[in-house]
Amino acid sequence: MRAALAALALSLLATAAHAHGRSTSSSAWTLDAEGARVVVRVQISDLQRALPEMGGVTPAELSATPGLRASVEGYLVERVALWAGDERCLPAGPVAERPSPDPTHVAFAWRLRCAAPGPRRLEIDPFLEALSAHLHLARIARPDGEVIERVFVLDQSRLALESPGAAPRGSELADYFRLGVEHIATGYDHLLFLLALLLVGVSLAEVATIVTGFTVAHSVTLALGVLGVVEPRPAAIEALIGLSIAVVALENFSLTSGAATRRRVRWALAAGLALAGLGAALGRVAVSALSLAGVGLFSLCYLGLLDHVARPARLRWLVAFVFGLVHGFGFAGLLTEIGLPPGRLAAALLGFNLGVEAGQLVAVALAWPLLRLLLGGAAGRRARVVQWGSTPILAAGIYWFLGRSLA
Repeated sequence: MRAALAALALSLLATAAHAHGRSTSSSAWTLDAEGARVVVRVQISDLQRALPEMGGVTPAELSATPGLRASVEGYLVERVALWAGDERCLPAGPVAERPSPDPTHVAFAWRLRCAAPGPRRLEIDPFLEALSAHLHLARIARPDGEVIERVFVLDQSRLALESPGAAPRGSELADYFRLGVEHIATGYDHLLFLLALLLVGVSLAEVATIVTGFTVAHSVTLALGVLGVVEPRPAAIEALIGLSIAVVALENFSLTSGAATRRRVRWALAAGLALAGLGAALGRVAVSALSLAGVGLFSLCYLGLLDHVARPARLRWLVAFVFGLVHGFGFAGLLTEIGLPPGRLAAALLGFNLGVEAGQLVAVALAWPLLRLLLGGAAGRRARVVQWGSTPILAAGIYWFLGRSLA
């Protein structure tokens, strides 16, 4: 229990210092004969890290501070660029702020005019000097009606739009597969959730049920999110992903402790959720009180059930499934951000989901043998390994939940 308290203290200190979610941004390009129209959407927390003068400015404060907004606009125009030959295409008119449905993001639009002839290319590298794992997703509509989606990362920050051969083709299944792999590779919260589930030394058969439960669940909500059937608030989903990590880490403490400690874990979780629910009722937490009540009721009942089963690890598929539903909406966020054309939804969903699964299976295949090795030996040693391994996971889960939910 002392390790759990240490994790809470670490996460609170980290949240006080700085809080942000996964580092992503997006842009939508409409190309024409004269240049392009571009709309860029970025996280306010990424701007705060890239531009020290931002401090803790909120989107509303940014809109009301002309000097600071000019700095942000200049940064984005510089880092999200269209080139024609050897010359940069320049803004033709002012940069306009656009409304963003997510309060953690800001959006800007501007028109670019290309004065020079020559093949065009995109050069997009925002935040890479401060966030090397940043992922930018661009949707490019060409004059012929073809639409392309491309990911820009540290080592791939350029895309030739016109080449001596042929212009880049529209995105296909393989492109979305690659996007899914890249997304899970930078999705540290999703990977940490899986690691927490595997940390108690489950058998190979139990690993299969955990991965299957997680896969089925997030595949369902990924489709629901991308198709627009269900549209939860992105900030709430990201916060609940952090909470799911914290709950599984607490379960790890429960599975390796006595009855008294298990009761204290449940009381601590109930108290924390009650405080979060109060914050939601006061409008200070991004997650609704109803959502917190539902997740809290499931988590407390699940942790209580562990006292009444002979092999609790066999139930981990259930928590993987339930929280996998939440993680699926997190996966959907990247695809919904760019507004996929209806004709490519099927390829995007299939390819992206297959890419996520491939990346997930590689992570499990690498982690599970190492965990089996670390968890060998006497029961007391295994318990210490699980608890100390769960401590940073718990800290990260609480940190992400607080940092993403506090409004």
